[in-house]
Amino acid sequence: MRVGTLGVNLSGLLPIIRRYLYSHSDVFLRELIANGVDACQKLLAVAPNEGLPIDPTELKVEILVYPAKRQLVIRDNGIGMTEEEVEKFLTVIAASSAQEFAQKYKETDIIGFFGMGFYSAFMVAEKVEVLTQSYQKGAQGVRWIGDGSERYEVEAAERPEGRGTTVTLYLAREYDEYAQVWKVRQVAEKYARFLPIRILVEGSSINQKPLWREHPTTLSPEDYKKFYQLLYPNRPEPIFHVHLNIDYPITLQGILYFPPLRPDMVIERNTLSLYVKGMFITDQLSELLPSYFELLHGVIESPDVPLNVSRSQLQVDPTVRKISQYISRKVAEKLKELAEQNRAEYEKIWESVGPFVKYGMVRDEDFAKRVREIALVRTTEGSFYTLPEYKSKVAGMKDSRGVSVGFYVNDPKRQGMVAHLFTAKGHPVIVADTVIDPYWISYIEGQESIRLLRVDAEEAARWLEGEQSEDTLTIAETQQVKEALEKLTGLRIEPQAMGKEAPPALLLREEARRRLQEAALQGEVVPPSRLLFNTQHPVYRRYLLSQDKRWLEHVWDWARLLSGDLQEGEVKGFLQRDWALLLGS
Repeated sequence: MRVGTLGVNLSGLLPIIRRYLYSHSDVFLRELIANGVDACQKLLAVAPNEGLPIDPTELKVEILVYPAKRQLVIRDNGIGMTEEEVEKFLTVIAASSAQEFAQKYKETDIIGFFGMGFYSAFMVAEKVEVLTQSYQKGAQGVRWIGDGSERYEVEAAERPEGRGTTVTLYLAREYDEYAQVWKVRQVAEKYARFLPIRILVEGSSINQKPLWREHPTTLSPEDYKKFYQLLYPNRPEPIFHVHLNIDYPITLQGILYFPPLRPDMVIERNTLSLYVKGMFITDQLSELLPSYFELLHGVIESPDVPLNVSRSQLQVDPTVRKISQYISRKVAEKLKELAEQNRAEYEKIWESVGPFVKYGMVRDEDFAKRVREIALVRTTEGSFYTLPEYKSKVAGMKDSRGVSVGFYVNDPKRQGMVAHLFTAKGHPVIVADTVIDPYWISYIEGQESIRLLRVDAEEAARWLEGEQSEDTLTIAETQQVKEALEKLTGLRIEPQAMGKEAPPALLLREEARRRLQEAALQGEVVPPSRLLFNTQHPVYRRYLLSQDKRWLEHVWDWARLLSGDLQEGEVKGFLQRDWALLLGS
């Protein structure tokens, strides 16, 4: 049996790193900055044991650009490397000096782990030069030069700045934008502004205080607002925030912001950022974040999040699920706190909070249990009720099976007149006009033992029935009007006494069919199934006396107008007919 050693073809491996390992070219700068920060953190770790007088405030990572030369320089004054370390860690892919150091010194602030980051430089550079000098007394400086092939050069060299490392990238022509200050600053601020070591771009510091690491009791509402503006300049103020802080069974910190949701605002996703040890990792958090919170803004940080080699994607495991569950629980607790401390203020923010809560209830049973008592419904008259309050409000209205019945509108403008008929009879009508409401209503019906009918549903009509009076059409008159309306509209006609103040007629729809179409996202308006005509409205007396069919056309026009079925092109004809009828011409 022969034993061999696997060989690595570096010229074949680097194209793979460029194309597949990292999702986009910007991350090379993240990796090189991380290496510089790690070098400074290593120096801080060894300094006490070796009696080195290191001032942490003097440690830094500098980024310099030379557009004319197409050069980008990243240098630090950290621990540096000896020639032996250069040979060990720069010439062997996946040999991580950071990992080895962290294990030896039990150092937890080291960012690097896989030993692949340095080679991301060859995503944008045709040549890379490393000039480094170890912190060790009398250490000789070393220069390493590589061009992305198996071949490299190593020689002794003096580093003018002394201890530390300078990495010079000779950029490929198609990546010369990384020799521009604006581009480098943009990328550095995205990835590195919350790192614990000073980061300088052309001499200007980009560092910001990671507010999420502060204890909430030391922060004011103004601190949270300023931090939000730092993260999202010129955005409307968030309606509230949640400060996350947990150290068992996982370590997690962060600040979640609830943005205001308005119909005129563009809904943005991927606005919540993941940091690990101060370094921005990704804003693609579909695995980590419950789907109903994907619109949240803010930051979260956790050293426990499992990442792939490029750190660009999360790896799904039990830790990720625990973090997701924790975020859901903390948000629910914050909502409950807001609702209990100041109900009036909570009602004001419900328009923005409501879609999150409703979607979460539909998707997550545990979340639904936590927020059931503080989920609100708003009526067409502006009153707010929790689900238990609303159930109590409609407890006296039962269908034939003894189930409580409530009513809603999904277009308050178009269905407002019909809704008024219900409220006039003491039936509160709730507004369900967001995209999640059709699903939420079905969910509530299943969980709360209640039926919710849209005001134009066939089954809702009987709740509008009024008492018979001398104004009510006789049986014969009712039959005459019914036959005439059937001939005019082609619909099934149902007579019902609703009072003189109610409209002459209402269009009704099959609730089951309408919901099926909504669930299928067909976007079509379900055609009316019946016309309910009010046997107490005086317009029918005029028709019976005059036998003028225009009075019935007037009824038909108004029924379609109230339900939103009158098309835009038909409005002109309606107005002309109505005006002629009023003039008696």
